[in-house]
Amino acid sequence: MSWRARPVPSAIAPGLDLGHRIVDPTTMLVQFLLRIARARELTVGLLAGALMAAPAVAAAQTTPSQPQRPRAAPSSKTKPAQKPAPAAPTTPKATVVTEGSFPPFNTLDAQGKPAGFEVDLANAICQRAKIECKVVAAKWDDIIPGLLDKRYDIAMASLLITAERRKHIAFSRRYYTTPAAFVTGKDAAVPDGAPILLRGKTVGTQRATTFADYLERMFRKTIRLRQFPSGEDARRELAAGKLDAVLGDKVSLWKWLGTAEGSCCAFFGQDIKDTRTLGEGVGAGFRKGDSKLREAFNKALAELIADGTYKKVADKYFPFPIY
Repeated sequence: MSWRARPVPSAIAPGLDLGHRIVDPTTMLVQFLLRIARARELTVGLLAGALMAAPAVAAAQTTPSQPQRPRAAPSSKTKPAQKPAPAAPTTPKATVVTEGSFPPFNTLDAQGKPAGFEVDLANAICQRAKIECKVVAAKWDDIIPGLLDKRYDIAMASLLITAERRKHIAFSRRYYTTPAAFVTGKDAAVPDGAPILLRGKTVGTQRATTFADYLERMFRKTIRLRQFPSGEDARRELAAGKLDAVLGDKVSLWKWLGTAEGSCCAFFGQDIKDTRTLGEGVGAGFRKGDSKLREAFNKALAELIADGTYKKVADKYFPFPIY
């Protein structure tokens, strides 16, 4: 007998024989259709999800990307070299010239170095203005030419401020003023004597000064005028009896009268205050182009006058005001 099961006739057994299990065809069809339906639902869901995601994907593709911040340079890289610090400003320098033979305003000390009121004042002004100054002495006739030739920068040699000198150089503000005066031998000295008493006399003064200009303008036809390289030379001639009178700055003459050499003489007549010839007072001389140096000088001088430093310097030399 065969081990296989006999087939069941379809008329009495419409089901399918699937080995040991028999499945009804109708059931198979229903299951197949259900599978198709489930597959369709899955497909529709996937399509719907894709359609919903499509706008977002499109927007993401069309939105411009934001620029990224540049990353900081790695600390391991070498830093750029730093710029060198600016050089410190250099201290301005100036050469101050004086005469050295017009005491107490300017003279030479025992070592031959410039000294006196104008030298002390120059040093105080330079210190206040923060200028490195060197003070030198020169002959009177060389002071203004040397200033113009740039051998000197500031002239402090009792230069009276006059219109004639302003044609050639510029001046600071006045730093002292004193009247002019005559001195004669004591036997001829007349304190209130009129200048007419000098008629026919030999009068000496320093050349190229306002004193010489004054004598030439006022006494050209009445006196014999002799001019000397310095006021000291003129006073020496007076003491030797070779002159009848000397015209000069009253302060320097006052100092000279107190010396052994000046004991021969005394003041003659009244003080002379002729601003037309003798000027506005004494100022420092500058080249006309050195306006910055002149302004710094004036500013420092004004400060010294205001804070009393000027008076302290002047009191060392004079028993009376000279400003």
